[in-house]
Amino acid sequence: MKCVVYPLHSTLSNEEQQAVFSRPPEGVTKIIISTNIAETSVTIDDVVYVIDSGKMKEKRYDASKSMESLEDSWVSRANALQRKGRAGRVASGVCFHLFTSHCFHHQLAEQQLPEIQRVPLEQLCLRIKILDLFAEQLLESVFSRLIEPPAEGSLDAARQRLQDLGALTADEKLTPLGYHLACLPVDVRIGKLMLFGAIFRCLDPALTIAASLAFKSPFVSPWDKREEASEKKLAFTVANSDHLALLQAYKGWCCAAKNGNQASFLYCRENFLSWRSLQEIASLKRQFAELLSDIGFIKEGLRARVIERLSSKGTDGVLEATGPEANLNSENIRLMSAMLCAALYPNVVQVRAPQGNYKMTSKGAMKMQPKANELRFLTKNDGYVHVHPSSVNYTVRHYGSPYLVYHEKVKTSRVFIRDCSMVSVYPLVLFGGGQVNVELHKGEFVISLDDGWIRFAAASHQVAELVKELRWELDQLLEDKIRNPSMDLCSCPRGSRIIRMIVHLITTQ
Repeated sequence: MKCVVYPLHSTLSNEEQQAVFSRPPEGVTKIIISTNIAETSVTIDDVVYVIDSGKMKEKRYDASKSMESLEDSWVSRANALQRKGRAGRVASGVCFHLFTSHCFHHQLAEQQLPEIQRVPLEQLCLRIKILDLFAEQLLESVFSRLIEPPAEGSLDAARQRLQDLGALTADEKLTPLGYHLACLPVDVRIGKLMLFGAIFRCLDPALTIAASLAFKSPFVSPWDKREEASEKKLAFTVANSDHLALLQAYKGWCCAAKNGNQASFLYCRENFLSWRSLQEIASLKRQFAELLSDIGFIKEGLRARVIERLSSKGTDGVLEATGPEANLNSENIRLMSAMLCAALYPNVVQVRAPQGNYKMTSKGAMKMQPKANELRFLTKNDGYVHVHPSSVNYTVRHYGSPYLVYHEKVKTSRVFIRDCSMVSVYPLVLFGGGQVNVELHKGEFVISLDDGWIRFAAASHQVAELVKELRWELDQLLEDKIRNPSMDLCSCPRGSRIIRMIVHLITTQ
C-alpha cells in the first residue's frame, strides 16, 4: 500500500497546514497525524477513518512559578465526541477509540478543565478593574462569584505580577499605566512594549516585535531541514536577541517585497520564513497603531485600513502613517533591547558561567571560554531553566551582560525559556521594578534592585546616585505622560531632556 503522511499541528506554517487538504492520486492512502487542532477547527472532506488515541497535550498554567506547561492528559468525553465527528464529515465514516467503553463512561471527565482555571489572569484582572461596576471591589470578591472560579494562588500571582509591572497599586487600584493596558486587547507585556515604543520614539520596531509576540514566530523549521533552518535564523542574530533577530528578518522581507511578490516569496523560502505569518504580523501592526492612536499615544485618527493604503511596495505603512517624529530612535538597537527589558521585566534570568578552566600556552595560563552547555540560567524564584534549542542564544558561549529577559517559560521535557534577549544593567535599573538601592560594599558603590537579586558596581558614588535620581525622574515622567497621553514629550523641555539623557545613557553604556 502506498501512503502519504502529513503532520498537522499549530507550530507548522499556514502553507504546511494547507497541505492536508490536497487529494492524493489514485491508489495512494492519505494519513494525517494530528494534535487536537483537528477536533473543532478543521473539516477535511476525504477523511473516512479516525483513530482516537484518547490522549492530548493540554496547556496548564502553574501560577506559583508563572509558567505554562504542556501536560499529557486523557481527553474528556466532549473531546472524544468531537474526534469521532471528524470521521466522514461529508460521507459515512468510522472512528476507532483506543480505550474501552468502560473508560469512556466511568474514567473520562465530562468536559475539559475550564480555561479560566488554566490560563494566566492578568488581562482579565485589568478588564474587571476598568469596569465601573467592579472598580471599587476587590478582585477576590469578583472572582469568587464565578461559576467555576480559578484557584486562589492563580489570582494572587496575577495580582503580584500586575503590581510588579506598575499596572495595579497595592490596594488594587488601576494606575494610569494599568488603565491603558486594560484598553489594549493584548497580553499586558505586549501592551507595555507598545506604549514604551511610542514614548521612546521607536514605534515601528516596537510594534513589529509586539505583533510577532501576539501572533506567532514567522520562523519555520521543517523536519528534514532543521539544521539549515537554524543556520538561516542565526544569520539574523543581533545583540544576542531572538526578538531582534525576528525584527531583522521582518525588515529583510519588507526590503525583498519592494521587488514584487515573487521576490518576497523567494526571500521567505530561502530563509525558512512563513509568508502568511509575516503578512499577519504586518496586519496586526496596523491594528496596534490604530489602538495607540485611539488612546491618544500617537497621531490621532489613524485607521488600520488607511494605514494599509499608505503602504507602498514592501512596507506595512506604519512608518509612513506614524511619521518620522514617532520613529526617531527606530534604528537604535540598544534602545530596543531596553524596551524589551521594560516590557518583559520581571521575567529575567541570570547567566552563570562555571569557575574558569585554564590551559597552558607559551604566554602562561590562559582562561578558557566555557562551552554553551556549561552555562547555567537562573531565575529569581524557581531555580534553573534552559534556553530552548530554537533560540538564537542556544549555542552562545559568552554574553556581554549576564542577564536575559524572556517572554514565556514552558515546561515540556525540561523547563525552557523560548525567546530571550540579553539586556544590560542600566535598562534593568531604569525600567525594572521595585526599589533601587545604593550601598557601599568593600569600597565599591553597588546599585541593587529586586531585593538585591540584581546588583552591579557603579563607577562612583556620583554615578550611582545619578542613576537612582534618573530612575525617579523617569517614573514621574512616565506617570505624567500615561495620565495625559496627548502630552508631547518632544515639546516639553523637562520631558525631552530626560528621554534624551536616558537614550544617551543606554546607547553609550
